[in-house]
Amino acid sequence: MRYGLDILMIVLLVGEMAFFYLPPLVHEAVGVAFLLPIAWHLALNRRYVSSLGSGRWNEPRALRCLLNILLAGACFLTVISGCLTSSELFADVVPFSLRSNPSLYQLHSTAARYFLVLAGLHLGLHLKAWWQKWLRAAGIPSRPLPARMLLLGFGMLLGAAGAYAAHQDRLVEYLQGAHIFMMPALAYSGAGYALTQVGILVLFTEIGWVLSLWKGARSK
Repeated sequence: MRYGLDILMIVLLVGEMAFFYLPPLVHEAVGVAFLLPIAWHLALNRRYVSSLGSGRWNEPRALRCLLNILLAGACFLTVISGCLTSSELFADVVPFSLRSNPSLYQLHSTAARYFLVLAGLHLGLHLKAWWQKWLRAAGIPSRPLPARMLLLGFGMLLGAAGAYAAHQDRLVEYLQGAHIFMMPALAYSGAGYALTQVGILVLFTEIGWVLSLWKGARSK
């Protein structure tokens, strides 16, 4: 159930990032509904919060905590700014002066990109346990060296594709808060743009996985 929830959140996040191809009402409704699996995820991992006051702190643990705080902050800003710029669900509640504020639109767009990036890093920190769970479910107890090398090469190709996707979506400029009206990735179809967002998520998941290796090395 826990891993099914993770997959659901990934699908919802990628779908929301493809908002250019969604009706506004669908985008806003899915964004609000997204809070339910997020709350469920937090409830399942509530012991993590209670454990913050115990144990020994080192650099990897502090980095993981910082990334979690930043992820929560990006999620909060994305949701709040999305509600304030709503053109459908909250249009009768939020004043027009707020809904038409370009700075809020920019904040929502920038916060959503940080949400995607930080979600990838967060997933990468847990990727090893996630991957081993699926290997055990598939009845694969271990992998020979050639298979591991092939998997590493495939991961590098995915990372390169993710870097290209980030370039096509002008991710760095978005993260800098730049006003962007057109990206090369918008020349793709809706499915192509969604794959662009998947590529970005995969890129930062791999970066998070590398950070998890540093965490494991330092905790031994």
